[in-house]
Amino acid sequence: MRVEIPVDLLKDRQGDENAELILKLIAFFREARHEWAISPRDVDAVHTFLERHLPVLAQSYLLLAQKASMAQAWRPQGGTTGVVRVADETLAADIRDLERPAVLVVENAIYDWQMIEALARLLGCEDVIDAKEGSRLGVYNGGGKDGATLHAVDQAAQFSRTKRVVLVIDSDSFHPTDRTGNHEKAEAAAREGVSAHVLSFREMENYIPNRVLARQPKKTAGMSSMAKRLESLKTFSPEQRAHFDMKHGFKGKPQKGAAQKGRHSGKAGTTYVIPPRHGDLYDGVAEQDLITLQEGFGTDLPGLFLQEVVRGGISERDLDGLGPGAKQELRSMFETIRGVI
Repeated sequence: MRVEIPVDLLKDRQGDENAELILKLIAFFREARHEWAISPRDVDAVHTFLERHLPVLAQSYLLLAQKASMAQAWRPQGGTTGVVRVADETLAADIRDLERPAVLVVENAIYDWQMIEALARLLGCEDVIDAKEGSRLGVYNGGGKDGATLHAVDQAAQFSRTKRVVLVIDSDSFHPTDRTGNHEKAEAAAREGVSAHVLSFREMENYIPNRVLARQPKKTAGMSSMAKRLESLKTFSPEQRAHFDMKHGFKGKPQKGAAQKGRHSGKAGTTYVIPPRHGDLYDGVAEQDLITLQEGFGTDLPGLFLQEVVRGGISERDLDGLGPGAKQELRSMFETIRGVI
């Protein structure tokens, strides 16, 4: 978080009464737990405050204030967006909020964090990984959308003033224009102070590049089948790929009724089902490709994705195949996460 300390808190009686808390706050900046938002014109007031209350460490803290003020000067329009501005009456509560680790709530703490870590490494957002490893960011398992939303709201209630909680959930959307109940859940959480990001794509796994899918499985017998599935997936437009069930494919038996958009090739074992909520999204796809994709790509994709990123087999360029706007959305997600750290 970016934090501003008004100079009035450093002067005269307020400076004396708040000295212990102010020094604790400055220690957060020194430890890089939070970032100091300070104008160059306020550095002298910091100097006077430190000389009076902490002469031994005054020089190192003064240097910290000077560096922070220079960074502030280069921010567009003063860079005040997202800054926590402490006050005399809120200082103690702000210290408690800033001292606690930030909270990231996801549906599945194992698989979703594997996805987030892999994407962070590709997009140059390793500072988010560092925050987790340094216990400045806690990742919590929601056990699904409902549980994640409830847990995020509960976590937000633990913060007094600055709700340092992010909720990241799948959209579960079947179509680019589909607005789901997950959007409503996120909005409800936002009203309680939670910073929420609903993925544009159907699920986390839809952001896995094709190059990762080409790396599984290890068994020779499965490689041919997986290669065929991947070739069929490549025929999809970015919108079709974004809303495909990557884990389970078009699996299932077609049901009777005009609303069910199912086809059958007339051969045993080649039935596939397109859920009606997809609308006309897959109307132009060849039937053989839909048959090939009835099984999907499995449930262990996030771990494979992270493994391939760590070993250097995947680069940021591989994300370009997800379509225009995908990387921008992912960067926006990371900015939301950074906003509470």
